[in-house]
Amino acid sequence: MNKKQLAVAFLLVAAAGVAAGRYINPRVEIKVEEHTKEVEVVKRDVKTVIKQVERPDGTKETETTIEDKTRSETQKESDKESSKIVSNEKAQWKISAHLVPKEGLLGPVYGASVERRILGPIFAGAFGNTDKVFGLSVGIEL
Repeated sequence: MNKKQLAVAFLLVAAAGVAAGRYINPRVEIKVEEHTKEVEVVKRDVKTVIKQVERPDGTKETETTIEDKTRSETQKESDKESSKIVSNEKAQWKISAHLVPKEGLLGPVYGASVERRILGPIFAGAFGNTDKVFGLSVGIEL
């Protein structure tokens, strides 16, 4: 095996490894929602005291005292909601091209196949080539 063939083989193995890694690993999506609610509470406490003093000489003296103990508070309520979505979606269709090298006048034979996932890892499909060979296929994904 020369260096060129070794490099092509290495690239094919690396591409297959990347494809297998993407296929096996699930897609993880983390969603975080934060809700904040502010409530302002006002407690009114106003006290009014009126003192009226009447003297023996007939004069009246009025004293008014207003005491305001109003309080205002702001309350914050906060909650976080997070969800994690893990999906391992697999491809539903497979399309492939075929090449069979032949020597002679006819040259190489070209072909193609199409497969569809029907149940879990089971695929069904059809194929054909330039030698006018057509057929159906059933396969399983390992």
